[in-house]
This record gives sequence, C-alpha cells and structure tokens, in this order.
Amino acid sequence: MMFVSFTVLMSWRLSGVIAHEWIGLSLMAMILTHLVVHWTWVEGSVSRLTRQRQRSGTIPLLLNTTLFFSMGTALVSGVVISKVVFPNHLLPGDYLHWHSLHEGASTITLFVLGLHVALNWDRIRNSFRRFLETRRAQRYDWRLSSDVLRRSAWVLGVSAVLVIGVFAAARIIPSHAQVLMTFPDGHTALVGPPPDIARIQRGSIMPNVAMGVPKFFLSSVMLIIAAVVGRRVLRLRLAPRQTKRNVERVLASVAAAKRAPRS
Repeated sequence: MMFVSFTVLMSWRLSGVIAHEWIGLSLMAMILTHLVVHWTWVEGSVSRLTRQRQRSGTIPLLLNTTLFFSMGTALVSGVVISKVVFPNHLLPGDYLHWHSLHEGASTITLFVLGLHVALNWDRIRNSFRRFLETRRAQRYDWRLSSDVLRRSAWVLGVSAVLVIGVFAAARIIPSHAQVLMTFPDGHTALVGPPPDIARIQRGSIMPNVAMGVPKFFLSSVMLIIAAVVGRRVLRLRLAPRQTKRNVERVLASVAAAKRAPRS
C-alpha cells in the first residue's frame, strides 16, 4: 500500500490535488505504523553496528535512513504547501521555495525506494509466496503494551527531529524571489512569481487522466530501473543470516496462525 501510494503521489494530476493531499496523509500514517511494527529491526541494526561492530548491516541501515529522511522531507514539505487539507495561504515566493524542496525530495525518494525494493526483494518475494500459500496474513498484537508505547515514543521522537531538520534545511535553500516565465509572444524573462500560484488552480481538483498517466508511467519506469540497477549492478542483498532469520520468522508466524483457532 505504501509503494502504490507513493507511485500515485508522484503524478498528482492522476488523482487531483484533493485526493493527492489525502493520499499523502494516509502514506504518512502508514509509514509511522510501519516504523512502530519494525522498530526492533532499527534497534537491532544500530546495536550490531555500534556495539558488536558488525558491518554487514551498514548498507541496509544507511539506505533505510536515507529513505526515511527523503520521504519524510517530501511529506512534511507537502503539508506546508497544502492547499486543501491544511491551507496555509503561503506567499507566492514562499510557496515556490517549499515546492522546490518538495519536488527535489520526492525525486530522490523515487530512486532510493527503487534501491530499497532491490535490497528487500528476497524478503518481498518470500512473503508473497508464503501469503499465497496460506491465504492468511501475519497477525500483530496491537494491545497497548509498554513495548508498543515505547516504540511509538521513539518513532514520534525521531519524526519530530525530522520535522525540525526539514524546517532548518528550508532556511538554507535559496528562496525563489523570481521565476523564469515564458510569455505568449515567445520571449522569456525573470519576473516575480504569479500571485495565484499558491491557490487551487482551475482544473486541478479533479483527476486528469490524460496528463496524469504519462507522469505515472514515467515515474514507474524510473523506479523499476532504479530497482534493477540496485539488484543487478549494485548487487544489493540482505545478509544471508538476516534473510534466513526473516524466512524463519515468517514460517514461525505461519505455524502460529495455523494453530490459532479461527474466529
């Protein structure tokens, strides 16, 4: 769901600006949930790298950290330039300033996500295979235990650091006091940004398939190329022991699901 949501978000005209913003907020909620579920992996990776000096998990940790910060920057900047859900009524120059950060972070995320898929391809393939064989998804205990609360506190804390970092980075990036405009007679000139650029434009609310599909197709192709390069050229793989542990964990969950009584 996160993968599909991000791909759709890369072409906002495919969904329209209203759905684009709500999908972005849904993706943010899914990412936070994803981090809470897998926070033990984060803790274990940091522990192995800092205490046990195991370098095998360095690349996955760095790649996932980069993905978190790039996608987080895209989502936070998207909230800042919101026109529907959180209408901030930015000045034209401020809107272009944050929009450039939003576009740049989204493009970086596209390529990093492709590498992330390449790194975890064995896990993805095995998980789908086990799911299709059992027709039952893995169960999670979502009771408000102390461990879940502890994970949530860590995730919210790291997310708060990300938000502060995004606003700090926005101060460093040069502002857009002028933009290059092309006029009907064909000449171009640097002028001030249009005063209505931060408002909802006519025709942007509803989906525009004709304009959205090409961007969606191009983004999908770029993501696939990044995944193939990561898999075939960079040889991104999870460590054999880590992959074995993941498979054993999936098998254990499947066995537990079979033993559990059906409700």
